[in-house]
Amino acid sequence: MSLALTLALTLALALVIAIGSTVSFAQNKKINTEKRSINWVGKKVTDEHSGTMKYQRGTLVFDKNELKGGRFVVDMTSIKVTDLAGIGKLEGHLKADDFFGTDKFTTTCLYFNKIGARGNRVYIVTAVMTIKGITNPATF
Repeated sequence: MSLALTLALTLALALVIAIGSTVSFAQNKKINTEKRSINWVGKKVTDEHSGTMKYQRGTLVFDKNELKGGRFVVDMTSIKVTDLAGIGKLEGHLKADDFFGTDKFTTTCLYFNKIGARGNRVYIVTAVMTIKGITNPATF
């Protein structure tokens, strides 16, 4: 998977943090998977493509209005290309074993490990992301 796509995923997930509301005690806030999705961009030397993916589920954990945790599961079978007329070939490639292998790896997970508050509802999140059964750190 390209660095750009990984970055796009983490940034898109970071944007979900903006859905928060005033919370006066520890609370798990589930995302609305019908209304929220991920917009992705994949770049290569001469071109780029964009599309969407759907969340399978996701939760943000707040305590006294501060983000304390989060966990997201993305439905990788929902990957769509939105910038091409002939999208079938690229979508097929992204779902194939040489890329995301969505027949075997139907989901991707992101789990927050550490959250540093920067003030005014801005956070630095250290997390782990699992794609195709491989887990790597991600910070955004």
